[in-house]
Parts: sequence; structure tokens; C-alpha cells
Amino acid sequence: MRGARVVVAVLVMALFCVSLLAGAAVAAEKVSVKGKVKDYDVAQKTVTVTVDGKDTTFVVENETVLKKLDDRIVQGDEVKVKYTEEGGKNVIKGSNDLKGTKAGC
Repeated sequence: MRGARVVVAVLVMALFCVSLLAGAAVAAEKVSVKGKVKDYDVAQKTVTVTVDGKDTTFVVENETVLKKLDDRIVQGDEVKVKYTEEGGKNVIKGSNDLKGTKAGC
């Protein structure tokens, strides 16, 4: 009976480890870029940033980031953006994934 418990415990641990590894493999990796804000639309939840001379549009899924765009970051400001690619879109999720480079942003 004790041997069966050990086997069950080992199987449970193995399944747990496999699920952790599978989750890590599926998680999207964040990409970091720096550029200047060209335009943003709080209602549409998008911001367009010029990165190395090319305009890139990001979908903003974080309310704190939207508030920054509405209150502190304006067109022409230099920003750092961290995003993931999901379904062909560049998505900003975290509250610190869009930061202005000037003080107060």
C-alpha cells in the first residue's frame, strides 16, 4: 500500500512539472523597443510609435497605460514599449509596458 502512494505522488509531481514546462513554452515573449509617439486613440485603445523610421501600432489592454496616454504622454514624446505579438497584433498588457523617457511619465 505504501508503494502505491509513492507511485501516485511521483506521478502527480511529474504531471505538475510537465504542465509548468508546457505553460512556459506557450507564454509569449515580450519584445522591447524605443521610439516616438506618432499618434494615439484612447477610445480605440491604440498607440502608434515610430520605431527606427517605421510606424508600429500597438493595442493597449491595460487601463493604467491608457490613462498615461490621456494624461502624461503626448505626440512626439520618446517612449519605451514592451509588447507581445498575439494574433498578428502588437499588444501592450502590463502597466509598466509603456514608459515615457522624460520625468513624470
